[in-house]
Parts: sequence; C-alpha cells; structure tokens
Amino acid sequence: LLHRDISTNNILVVRSPLDSTVHGVLVDFDCAISVGVARMARPERTGTLQFMSVLTLEVNWLECTELDDWESLLYVVC
Repeated sequence: LLHRDISTNNILVVRSPLDSTVHGVLVDFDCAISVGVARMARPERTGTLQFMSVLTLEVNWLECTELDDWESLLYVVC
C-alpha cells in the first residue's frame, strides 16, 4: 500500500494508556493505492507539496513507488 500523502498533518502521535509508550499512527488514506495493481496514469499530483519526493515534483507522469513514500517520511522527520 502506498500512502502518497505522508505529511505532518497525517501522522498522529499517541500515548498508550497501559504503559505510557508513545506511538506514531499514519492516518488519511484517501490518496492511498495498492502496489502492483494496474491503474491509469493520473495527470495531477497527489500529496502535500512540502513533503513530496523530488521525483514526484520533477516527473509528473511517473507512478509513485515505495521510495517516494520513504522520502516523504524523511522530510517529515527532518
């Protein structure tokens, strides 16, 4: 599953009531797609501009990959 919109607005930080550990939860799967499923190319970009991968910004017709989601997550953490 590719999320395609990883950003600070789509990650919730929650504390477990049992042991007070902190976890991150990814939410808002409106733009998500299944990996490996044939689909038509989308002419518009999907995601939050500040957290999009460089490749997604430069080459609009290319399909998103797992690396694009990882790059978006890197921008959120940094």
